[in-house]
Amino acid sequence: MKHALILSAGLAISLAACGQNTEPAPIEAPAAAPAPSGDMAAMPMASAEAEKTDVGTGMITAIDAAKGAIMIDHDPMPGIGWPAMSMRFKAGPTVIEKAKVGERVQFDVTVRGRESEVTAIRPE
Repeated sequence: MKHALILSAGLAISLAACGQNTEPAPIEAPAAAPAPSGDMAAMPMASAEAEKTDVGTGMITAIDAAKGAIMIDHDPMPGIGWPAMSMRFKAGPTVIEKAKVGERVQFDVTVRGRESEVTAIRPE
């Protein structure tokens, strides 16, 4: 046991004399994120999907004013990658007031993720 202790001490002294560090290098912690300043405009926003807009044409097939929605059987909308189909859209009171079932219209749509909203409507 005495030999092992002497050998360990000698090894430690030899390594120190050679300028070798006997401990592993410390792991550096990642830099801390800056503290929020209260200005939300400066905060980076994660966006799963960017907002898209397009202009479409189609026929209004249903209106649900209570739920703030209209159903439009629309033509293809290449600007947002949609084929022709019948869809339910969110719509504000101004759009719903102008909408008439059976009317063919041109409409502006905004898409955010899986939600789509008609923001303006005009007779075609």
